[in-house]
Amino acid sequence: MKKVKFSEVFVSKYRFYLLITLLMLVTICVIKPHPITIISAVFVYFFILYITYRKRKSAIERIIRNLNSFMVKLNTDESILDFPLPALILNEQGEILWNNNGVDEIFKGVNKEKYIESLLKELNENFDDSFTGINRNVTIHGKHYSLLGNMVNIRKRGYSEKSLMLYFIDRDDFYELYQAYEDEQDVVGLILVDNYDEVIQGSQDSEKAQLIAAIETRLREWFSFTGGMFVKLDRNKFLISFDYKYLKQFVDNKFDILDSIKTTTFSNNMPITLSIALVIDNATKAEKLHNAFATLDIALGRGGDQAIIKRDAKYEFFGGKSKEIEKRTKVKSRVIAGALQELITESKNVCIIGHRNPDADCLGSALGIYRIAKSLGKDAYILFNGKGIALDGLVKRLNKDKAYDDVFVSTEEMLKIISPDTLLVVTDTHRNDYVEAPEILEKTNKVVLIDHHRRSADFIQDPTLTFHEVYASSACELVTEIMQYIDAKMDIPLVEAEALYAGILTDTKNFTFKTGVRTFEAAAFLKRLGVDVFAVKKLFDNDIDTYVAVADIIRTAEKVRSDVAIAFCPPEITNGMQIAAQAADELISLNGIETSFVLVNTGEYINISGRSNGSMNVQVVLEKLGGGGHQTVAGAQVYDANMEKARDLLLDAIKQSEEDNEK
Repeated sequence: MKKVKFSEVFVSKYRFYLLITLLMLVTICVIKPHPITIISAVFVYFFILYITYRKRKSAIERIIRNLNSFMVKLNTDESILDFPLPALILNEQGEILWNNNGVDEIFKGVNKEKYIESLLKELNENFDDSFTGINRNVTIHGKHYSLLGNMVNIRKRGYSEKSLMLYFIDRDDFYELYQAYEDEQDVVGLILVDNYDEVIQGSQDSEKAQLIAAIETRLREWFSFTGGMFVKLDRNKFLISFDYKYLKQFVDNKFDILDSIKTTTFSNNMPITLSIALVIDNATKAEKLHNAFATLDIALGRGGDQAIIKRDAKYEFFGGKSKEIEKRTKVKSRVIAGALQELITESKNVCIIGHRNPDADCLGSALGIYRIAKSLGKDAYILFNGKGIALDGLVKRLNKDKAYDDVFVSTEEMLKIISPDTLLVVTDTHRNDYVEAPEILEKTNKVVLIDHHRRSADFIQDPTLTFHEVYASSACELVTEIMQYIDAKMDIPLVEAEALYAGILTDTKNFTFKTGVRTFEAAAFLKRLGVDVFAVKKLFDNDIDTYVAVADIIRTAEKVRSDVAIAFCPPEITNGMQIAAQAADELISLNGIETSFVLVNTGEYINISGRSNGSMNVQVVLEKLGGGGHQTVAGAQVYDANMEKARDLLLDAIKQSEEDNEK
């Protein structure tokens, strides 16, 4: 029997319908031959012809599409099903249309659909014309794969379909080789007994030898499981090197040697503290050692008693719970004074800058450096853009004195003044991103750094001279010490002496925080110059509006823990940052509140002022938000966030800090 083709039946069917329609119209025109009837009949015929054509076209396209799908399925079943690479096809909705046997083997015991769904969410790709493909590493059932993907776009007349092809390439062998290579990478580090001089002071020679031996024995026992190199470089410094695979155990134990070494004490009962710097850079051993010394400086600049891991350009911090120990000797101050005097003498002029939103410590220390430069016969300029925290009273005093008319300059003016022969002195900050005008740092290579904040990773690179002492109460304390060694007969105007005293007073919260013997010695030196303590204190007394504003902030306070409060500065309060800092101070003076944070929206970012009586290290907390400072006084700026988001980020930082302490 002869087979009849489907296309012939399809065409014959539509021809029959059109022929019947034509005969009916002709019959009507013969029975009633009127022009309107004839025109109407012709119009009806062509309209039916058009409708018939559209239906026929749609049916043909549907048949072709089904045939194509059928052919693809045949080809898939026969050629791709046993393809050596596991592969699958997804539609635009992320649904699995097809996969071969290799994919089934990979996802044994795993919900394939849920895994692919979570994978697509993680990729967060727009599968449109901008899609360039997928190339990433994934782990499934403990095995490692390279996941490759590309978009297949099928276009036919009248419709378009997109499919995502994913291929899984087994990389277990490569991963094992890479892991072995990484595990054997060298970690180079330094260990320093950072309070060695204080510990052995006053001890007998025999006891010193016992102490040194006890420290070295404890360190060797702690390090021995690595089988690495342990070399004594100096009486209180050790060089170590070991394979990277052992680093995880140090991290998991949170460098417990930092706490356990403190049990090694002798007659003076002073606990021993260590600073540890480890470097995992992709560099030579010599470069790693150089970076280890730089990282050790960061640890010491943060107060010691901590470990820092440097991975390329990132730092991980462990420990840092102990308070800074005040150094009893002023030898370093004398050495710094001599070096600073030489640098000023050989420079054309001196430019002085501080941090953004300067406070009394920033302005007071800048005025101290200005006086040193003037006493050595050099022109000096202070960058001050007219805004600062609680500086109104001090600035009014300075503005009344015509001697300072040309001293304070704007950023634009300083950029015109500074040259490669200028000595640039940075006071009360060491961070690139916190300097009042970072672009000025690029105008000269002669930079002097004077700061007392715990060191962060964003340290101004390669200063010519650094006087960075975290034990000091303030930058004004450090500058006051330098002034005494520059010239004992230096003529210091009263307003400058009071500015230096004001800086010490504000940073110590009226000599209650971070106040040591040398703090009082610096204050006594300034008092001998005629400083009126009552007049200085009056510079920072609040008016009734400020007092009410502080009260309004405290009214918003909420206890997020039994001893931790968070408050918010209302948007209508002017000078929000200044008042927020005062509110933070007031909060920890309340019974039961040991740590406080006050948030204020500056319009550009959310500023956070943190205060503590020592029970919580607010510097460690706010470092997690990009800030810094001291254990009891710190701050941070949170960008691209509103008050609610900043509060949530702060709570996460507090929680993370507490978890780190518990481990």
